[in-house]
Amino acid sequence: MLRVVRVVVNSFAGCLLLLLAWALWWYNPVISILLALASLDQFEDVYYYVYRRRLIPQWLMPVDVVFEGVAVSIGLGMLLMAILYMTYFQTWFFQALLIASIFVVWSGLEDIIQWSAYVRAGREVTACALRPPEGRFVRRRR
Repeated sequence: MLRVVRVVVNSFAGCLLLLLAWALWWYNPVISILLALASLDQFEDVYYYVYRRRLIPQWLMPVDVVFEGVAVSIGLGMLLMAILYMTYFQTWFFQALLIASIFVVWSGLEDIIQWSAYVRAGREVTACALRPPEGRFVRRRR
């Protein structure tokens, strides 16, 4: 269930970043390219949660953390906008934006914290703690 939530949240964040990149292309192409790369990183996270394989090599994971930081900053901007405008326009849109922004920030921070914990422990970052140990919750037939 948690994997499904992560897939939905990362897909939403990827689409949002892609739309922002498209909207900012004429004003600032450099930021637009950064947002587009961050959206590709979000879609890579979706691929990881679905197939349990990373598309980004291990030596490129610090760049992944930078792109997760971009997603967190966009999520914080959404959160701030929802909090500021929810008192003036009491509609479902800003309430939904508040909830969605919390999930986007949570997903990005979780990926950053997970990667930094594996680096501090000296392990390779290839698997997350979502998969239970085999045979612990499901009985195998013999």
